[in-house]
Amino acid sequence: MDGAVPSKKCPACGVSVKLENLEKHVRNQHPHEGVDLASLVTREERRVAQRRQARPVVTRGGLKVVAVVAAIVLVVFAVVLLNPFRGTGVNIGDVAPDFSAEMSTSGSITLSSYRGQPTLLEFMDVDCEYCVREAPILAAVYGNYSARVHFLSVDANFVGSPDTPSRIQDFKTTHGTPWVYAIPDPKVVSDYGVTGTPTTFILDRNGVVVDVIRGLAPNGVSTYASALDKALRV
Repeated sequence: MDGAVPSKKCPACGVSVKLENLEKHVRNQHPHEGVDLASLVTREERRVAQRRQARPVVTRGGLKVVAVVAAIVLVVFAVVLLNPFRGTGVNIGDVAPDFSAEMSTSGSITLSSYRGQPTLLEFMDVDCEYCVREAPILAAVYGNYSARVHFLSVDANFVGSPDTPSRIQDFKTTHGTPWVYAIPDPKVVSDYGVTGTPTTFILDRNGVVVDVIRGLAPNGVSTYASALDKALRV
C-alpha cells in the first residue's frame, strides 16, 4: 500500500486521480457538477497523501546519478587511502634502489657494494650554488664519520655546462670533498625522484633509507650527524 500511488476515483467522471490532485481535478474539470470539495478526501487519505509528498521519490535517472556519485566517492577515497602519487621516488623506509655508475676518476661504483655500513648518498650539481654552500658542511661531516660511513655523491647536472669528470674533480679539489663522485646518470636521478639539488639520502647498513635531506641542511652539520647516528644505531 505504501509503495503504490494513493489515488481515488473522481465522483464526477470516474477517472482515477492521485489523492493530492483530486480536489484540483474536480475544481478545474467539473466546476458545474456541484461536488463538495471538502468531502472528496478524508482526513486519513489526506495524511497518506501528505506523507507521500514529503517522501523523496528517486527516479531511474536519479538512481544513475547516485550511482555515478558513489563511484566517484569510492575512487577519491581509494586515492586518498592509497595515495599512489605520494612521495614519488625514494622515501624513508624504502630500500634504496641499487645502481652502478661511472666514477669521476675511473672505473665504476655499485651502491650495494657499500652494504654493511651506513651510506650518505648525495645528489648534487657542480653548478648548483646550494651544493657549493653545502660542500664545506659535508666535508666537516666526512671528517667526523668517514671511518664508519660511506660517502657517495652523484652529479645530477641540472644546470650550467655539462658536468664532465674533469669539472667534477675540480669541484672536489676546490671544496675539499675527497669521497667518490659519480658522473651524471639521468636514470639514477629519475629512479630516486630527485628534482632539485642538493638532495641527500641517509641509508642504514642494509640500504634502507632512514632520512632524506632536501636542499640545505637546516641545522648544518648537526642535521647530518643526527641522521647518521640514527643509521648507525639500526
